[in-house]
Amino acid sequence: MMETYYENVPYGDKSKSSEIHGKGNQQIINARIIEMMETHDAAVKNGDQELASQIETLIYHTDKEVANAEVVKQEHASSLHTTSDFADMSFLDKAMLENCVVGFNEDGKMIFTVNDEVGGAVTKTIEAMSADFVEKGDWMQPLMNAKQELINSRNDRGNPPPFDIPYFVNNLIEKNWKSMIGDRTPTRDPNGADNGYILQAILLDNADMNGILPQDFNVDKHSFDPKFDHRLFKAVSDELYNAFYGFQEERPSPKLTEAQKLMARLDNA
Repeated sequence: MMETYYENVPYGDKSKSSEIHGKGNQQIINARIIEMMETHDAAVKNGDQELASQIETLIYHTDKEVANAEVVKQEHASSLHTTSDFADMSFLDKAMLENCVVGFNEDGKMIFTVNDEVGGAVTKTIEAMSADFVEKGDWMQPLMNAKQELINSRNDRGNPPPFDIPYFVNNLIEKNWKSMIGDRTPTRDPNGADNGYILQAILLDNADMNGILPQDFNVDKHSFDPKFDHRLFKAVSDELYNAFYGFQEERPSPKLTEAQKLMARLDNA
């Protein structure tokens, strides 16, 4: 649906920023600009330079907001195949496909309003919509390379892994944790119990024999932020340690950072 829309958009590359959100929204934007210009002209005519200056600033910010909205739409079009499944794109998809009503709030911010699935309405600023984007990132290939290097370096001489696994994992998940939680991991078997997802692996490891998670287990996707939570760090570290040592009972435990140790104590308090 989205690809079809962008292949057949009713506007061209030379269209104005105000024209790309549909005819109705274009009229809303144009009406606001006309109103501001009329107010500005009246202020100049009446010698009210202070008001005229304020309106000039407002016109400038309005033009900037409309231009920023165009950038968001360009990003949306270019990320159709690179957006992480972690992202909730339901609002953005509707807004960018012209299923929305634009407006401006009291601060002069351009806002988009779309109908939700329960008959209500949701409104977001351009900044809020930009925050909805989550790219898959470039973590998959480095993780595959690291796991393969560990497998190739296996031996029976008791040598340590060829690189610092905790350090590698910390750097990998710092900027990529959302995609690592939301997207399938190429180093895991897509036909396995976890279907190739780290998140499912984490849930399986923490569930009891009946598949029930502890009552205090936080499953909100944002709770896996490694700044405050160590579950993703442990899951990825375990996978890499297993790649080097095999599934042995006696092997080094993943080294947690001081922040992760603190959060672990708080979780178990």
